Amino acid sequence: MCLLLETIRLEDGNFCYPEYHQARMDRSRTKLFRTSQQLNLQDIPIPNDFVSGIFKCRIIYSESFKQVTFMTYTRKPIKSLVLVNAESIEYSLKFADRSAIERLVRDQIGFDEIIMVKNGSITDTSYSNLVFLSGTTWVTPDEPLLHGTCRQRLLDQGSIITERIKPSDLPQFSHVSLINSMLDLHDLILPIAAIDPGAQY
Repeated sequence: MCLLLETIRLEDGNFCYPEYHQARMDRSRTKLFRTSQQLNLQDIPIPNDFVSGIFKCRIIYSESFKQVTFMTYTRKPIKSLVLVNAESIEYSLKFADRSAIERLVRDQIGFDEIIMVKNGSITDTSYSNLVFLSGTTWVTPDEPLLHGTCRQRLLDQGSIITERIKPSDLPQFSHVSLINSMLDLHDLILPIAAIDPGAQY
């Protein structure tokens, strides 16, 4: 069975930007299962222990909801990143099986996080999209491995633009921001100097 994953920020008992998560779930289920029947996020009950504060909701689903887990959110500490070759990685849908990506992370001893390079271009970290700062303009790779919900929202808002970014382009940027459903544009920013080119670049 092919299982999909959705991770949503829960703040004071409400899902943040649920329309973006709902749209991705709908697209994924239509592509994989050829179904137009919607799994509605509004049908997920919020436990009383999670109605005040910020939490992470992790949803495993296929044709139906398989598992819904609520947990305290702890931000992963990131100080160093390294470029890695990710030619073999396919993650156009948010699959629950992330073992191939996790192996790339385990192989990079001494770094907090990886930046995957595919087809000669910068894509994502193991758990986030990327946005790079050039002057006052935030730029995100035009071909990420996964089209994230935060990335799409920032594009819709006009807060970021897309460009093809190669490893050789990194010196033109001053900072990088890691974004996902739990991290907004200015939540986790590092200097470009925090990115190691890796052995293969």
